Amino acid sequence: MRLVNQQSLAYGGLFVLACGLFLGCAASMKAENALASRVQAGSALLWDENAKRPLFRRQVDAPHPPASTTKLMTALLVYEKTGLAGEVVVSGEDLPSAGEVSTVRLLPGDRLMVADLVRALLISSSNEAALALARHTSGSVGAFVAEMNARAKELGCEKTHFVNPSGQTEPGHLSCARDLLRIFEAVLAVEPLRGICASESYSLRSAGGKPVQYLMNTNRLLGPYPGMGPAKTGWTREARHTYAALCQRGERKVALILLDSPNKWTDAVALFDYAFDGNGSGGDSGL
Repeated sequence: MRLVNQQSLAYGGLFVLACGLFLGCAASMKAENALASRVQAGSALLWDENAKRPLFRRQVDAPHPPASTTKLMTALLVYEKTGLAGEVVVSGEDLPSAGEVSTVRLLPGDRLMVADLVRALLISSSNEAALALARHTSGSVGAFVAEMNARAKELGCEKTHFVNPSGQTEPGHLSCARDLLRIFEAVLAVEPLRGICASESYSLRSAGGKPVQYLMNTNRLLGPYPGMGPAKTGWTREARHTYAALCQRGERKVALILLDSPNKWTDAVALFDYAFDGNGSGGDSGL
């Protein structure tokens, strides 16, 4: 009789456990389905940096124009080739054509330190800085872009092809969420670049110390959103909104990649809220 009671208790315990697991999975699926209906980006990858697994993913291999998230690779290559040391002389060919908007007010002949141009590149998303840094680092923009593509291949990027260092829309200038995460993680591994990407502002000066411009970070969630850290924003009419960001609360780190989003801010908040509200515990490991 005692054996029967023990078996009954064991079966009962297993039944309760199974019910708990089922209800937990059902709740998780419901939360993920609700999230999927809210996220509007054509491609999205929410990545648990601690566990190294996806929390949410959508079309992670679909190629899209990356817009100014391109500048992550530009900054990485500049750092690896210069160590952020040196001085750059701005050329007229680095500046926008007539009718184009200038992000940072630079003039031909201006002299700036490499580190400061990288700040203009990552904080204010300066296209002028991207061109000046490319020319300074590799001798020409074309040579620099070739090195960007070679470095992307070294990182394991299979769907990425760069045509320019700034992210301006051109035929064939494409990346995907999976590849962009690899590039973003390589940037995060470089402490100086990580710090720049998380800077809210910076007083840009010439190599001689003359004030040039007060730079404000284009990441609107830096400061207002709890735990928001290093990030790079992007937007063009063709690419729509693009985004690479890292959010950390306590020891928990979550990275996010968005491509082809009508509104990166609402998508990012929805996805990070999902990650830090205790959801996304399921999913497979790796990509």
